[in-house]
Amino acid sequence: METTRRIGATIAAFLLLGVLSADGRDAVGSATDAGFTRQVVETAAASRIVTVPHTAAAPPTATVPRTAAAPPKATVPGTAAAPPYGGGSRSPTTTTTTAATLPPLDPLTFESLDRINTIRDFSNYATSGRSRWERSVPGIEQLRIVSTADGAEQPVFWLAPSGDRDQPVLVILHSWSAPYTQHAGIPFAMWAQENGWAVIVPEFRGRNDDADAVGSDLAVQDVVDAIDYAVAQAGVDINRVFVVGYSGGGMMGLLLAGRHPDKVSAVSVWGPPHDLVEFYEHARRTGLRYASDIRRACGGDPREDGSAQEECLTRSPVTYLESARDQAVPVFIAQGIRDQFVPPSVGAEVFNQLAHPDDRLSADEVDLFGRGRVPGHLSITAETYFGNGDPAPVFARQSGRALLVYFQSSHEMVYKASAGWFASDPR
Repeated sequence: METTRRIGATIAAFLLLGVLSADGRDAVGSATDAGFTRQVVETAAASRIVTVPHTAAAPPTATVPRTAAAPPKATVPGTAAAPPYGGGSRSPTTTTTTAATLPPLDPLTFESLDRINTIRDFSNYATSGRSRWERSVPGIEQLRIVSTADGAEQPVFWLAPSGDRDQPVLVILHSWSAPYTQHAGIPFAMWAQENGWAVIVPEFRGRNDDADAVGSDLAVQDVVDAIDYAVAQAGVDINRVFVVGYSGGGMMGLLLAGRHPDKVSAVSVWGPPHDLVEFYEHARRTGLRYASDIRRACGGDPREDGSAQEECLTRSPVTYLESARDQAVPVFIAQGIRDQFVPPSVGAEVFNQLAHPDDRLSADEVDLFGRGRVPGHLSITAETYFGNGDPAPVFARQSGRALLVYFQSSHEMVYKASAGWFASDPR
């Protein structure tokens, strides 16, 4: 493994986050409040560059919801040129181990999440920087993984597992408006470290503000390469790759579940955009800047039939979720009923793609959720994994491996709910 030392000057960056609601809640948007407007990007110390070998799987069969969309494009990554991994690691392999034969997880604790229920209990939504990660998660290190798609180096945080047995790996995905150093992911890493789990926090082309990001083949491959690196390391349970993502990170989590169901064991997503055409229309209507990000990424106005719409659908989870359902990937979808950035109807729409037909929500019910209302005849009929101090759940339904929870908040994430769901070993 090639070793390099990189010393960069501290740079100032601005926080692009959209318009916040009056109480300061949000996340994929940009804030005018002085407490939210400054983003810190800290000096990178020594990092290791790793090259990840990757065997390209066949692209998933996708049902494209609009006739204008072309079949999804598959990225076939190149063969890694440099020798992989250091000592004590192993090459990624395909396993036939089933959930029935897996040893149970060790009992888990949650002390690191005491009094940290939501993002606002720990950080501003897109505040980022390396030093707080290193203070909060001792032993975490920065690596640079060489993309198997285009050879670009992408930084990641990596925390090796501990204990005397193979441990799960928690994949933490950054949101739309932040890089991988986003502080909102730190509580998950603290909890994973408390329980001996491995952690990997990939950069996937940075903030969603150019064509290389926003659900691109390159961005998806960045996360796949990070997962391949993690599961090749000694002490990692290759059958328990748990993924969590908030907002734009939730969108990436859904893309992984649909495009690479063989790479993930369970995916927890919070307020995820899932259809970039729909999200563009919403952003245009409400004056959010994501419309310009999407237009730039897709090459035009995706509301019109043509190449821009096709490109947006190629980058959208909506195009691939049937593959996640067919492969029975456990997916926990959670959304604030008052989400002002991603339409609250999105949680129900994602659930409907993953659920058994008999369990799906009707068009009228989806419409009511979209207006921030829970249909009066619906209730909580599944375990929510929410606890004391968390925002109150207002609706929950399980169908097969898909769990949908709406809760009393706006564009938020609840740490203990995801952690509790992963602890239940949802595979």
